[in-house]
Amino acid sequence: MPWALAVAIPTIAGAVIFTHGWYRLATREVAILIAFWIWITITTVVSMHSSMFMHHAADTWDRWTFVSKVLLMVLLTIAVVDSFERLRILVLVIAGCFGFFVAKTLPFLLLTSGQFRVFGPENSMVADNNDFGLALNMTLPMFFFLARTESKPWVRYLFMGLFVATIPAIFFTYSRGALLGLVAVLGLMILQVRQRVLLIGVLILGSVVALAFAPGEWKHRMDPTRSDQVDDSAKGRLNAWSFAWRLASDYPITGGGFATFTVPLFMVYAPKALDIHGPHSVYFQLLAEHGFIGLGLYLTMVVLAFRGAGQLIRHARFYDDPILASYANMLRFSMLGFVISGTFLGRAYFDYFFTIVACLFILQNVVREEVPEDEPEPHTDAELEEEEDPSLPQGYQQKAMAASPVERGPLWGQ
Repeated sequence: MPWALAVAIPTIAGAVIFTHGWYRLATREVAILIAFWIWITITTVVSMHSSMFMHHAADTWDRWTFVSKVLLMVLLTIAVVDSFERLRILVLVIAGCFGFFVAKTLPFLLLTSGQFRVFGPENSMVADNNDFGLALNMTLPMFFFLARTESKPWVRYLFMGLFVATIPAIFFTYSRGALLGLVAVLGLMILQVRQRVLLIGVLILGSVVALAFAPGEWKHRMDPTRSDQVDDSAKGRLNAWSFAWRLASDYPITGGGFATFTVPLFMVYAPKALDIHGPHSVYFQLLAEHGFIGLGLYLTMVVLAFRGAGQLIRHARFYDDPILASYANMLRFSMLGFVISGTFLGRAYFDYFFTIVACLFILQNVVREEVPEDEPEPHTDAELEEEEDPSLPQGYQQKAMAASPVERGPLWGQ
């Protein structure tokens, strides 16, 4: 059953007929996303007509079609999700889906004592254990911040339980990239959120459980002091990265197009021609497939998303809006999980990543529409610290404090 197609067709039809929010696409952030889409279209056309890359033209076209569908639905999401309540529902659906798979994983881990790797659902973008670990790293902040912002106690307890349960699930994907992403995400969350004691306790508990109950195979794979640390997998990554750099050096503008990690090209550009691997990195994948311009557009989109999250957090502090701050932090840390774990995974076109970017752009649009342009906004944390008693718009502070927990804040307290 092609579920994605079954959902996409009526969604597109309904959006064309009923949505009036297409103007929300007229932003700098969306312009970069569209520019990236245009550029990968150009690199696809160029590679399909190049004698060097023509041998994988069919795969290039198939991959372009797939990524274009992802980007189309991302743009549609930005246009359709026109309020905080719709964004909240979208985030809850995402968290609920991955929460189901985390809950399904727990009995498996207990019954097998962690002796087998945890995989995602078959025939999906998270089927592989490395991809599933990446997705869980991106979902972990959602569980934590939803446990702080939802109004119903049982929902908060549910998400906090899923937050704790996700940590061993990430451990037992046996993915070193996912483990690195987990440490980075939790470490930065500890530095930047107020519930440090809770996070430190969860991190210590997870580490103790992993070290005490993990099987020898897991400990051997994760041990950073091993003398054979640079194993075949690591050597394969280095070989693929060298291949990507050499190919991009010869074709710096357009790269080789989608699916350019092929045997004939490895014979030309890889240090070890017979050691053929996928990109094993978001950044080297983009470099090889779309050149320095494609990589630059992608990184610009990431930077704008992080910058937007920072602006939202400063805005939330200025207006004493804890819900906005929580959602901005949630999406920022989710992106961070992708950026770090993606260093070792070739998931440049991960639809989950583009969805998180879309959610950040949506949250920015909601703030722009709700706050009048003539209201003062701080630009730096120093300005916030200097302002002991900020003058808020009339009724703004009272409205925020009087709202229920899920509605508290200027955006959804009306």
